[in-house]
Amino acid sequence: MHRAIQRGRRRFGGQGGFTLFEVIMVLLILGVISYFATTRIFSDDGITRVSEVDLIKNHLRYAQSRAMNSDMNWGIRFAEPNQYWLFKGDDPVAGKQRLPNVEDLVARIPGAPTDGSMTLSTVTVPNLVVKFDAFGSPGDTTIVIATPAENITVTRNTGFIP
Repeated sequence: MHRAIQRGRRRFGGQGGFTLFEVIMVLLILGVISYFATTRIFSDDGITRVSEVDLIKNHLRYAQSRAMNSDMNWGIRFAEPNQYWLFKGDDPVAGKQRLPNVEDLVARIPGAPTDGSMTLSTVTVPNLVVKFDAFGSPGDTTIVIATPAENITVTRNTGFIP
């Protein structure tokens, strides 16, 4: 049996383990992969901004569809940099309505502070009113809502929101 073990050692040529170069290369590759993985996991600012813009677009489309299905004007009023609400009729303050899946009458932009201070994730034009008529149009003016992620455009006469 002792001879069989010695024959096995000879067959492998006495090599045992990896070279220093191979170990360094594996560690370098693992380091690069872990850097990109942790950057993706812990950096969600871009995703948060895009989801906030999508939420605002969906609320605008909701107001637009309510206006097209009724004989009243419906719209969204951006009161402060971090909040907005749905309204019906011609008075944005007196006609406040509840948005779907929003507990309060006023929708707060997720991640925005409640003290009214500006952050990167807020609408930069406060006191903006977007009102839709029975055709789903904002009228003769194209409305641009500026956000840090992208500008939301409501096209005149058609009400198209890309």
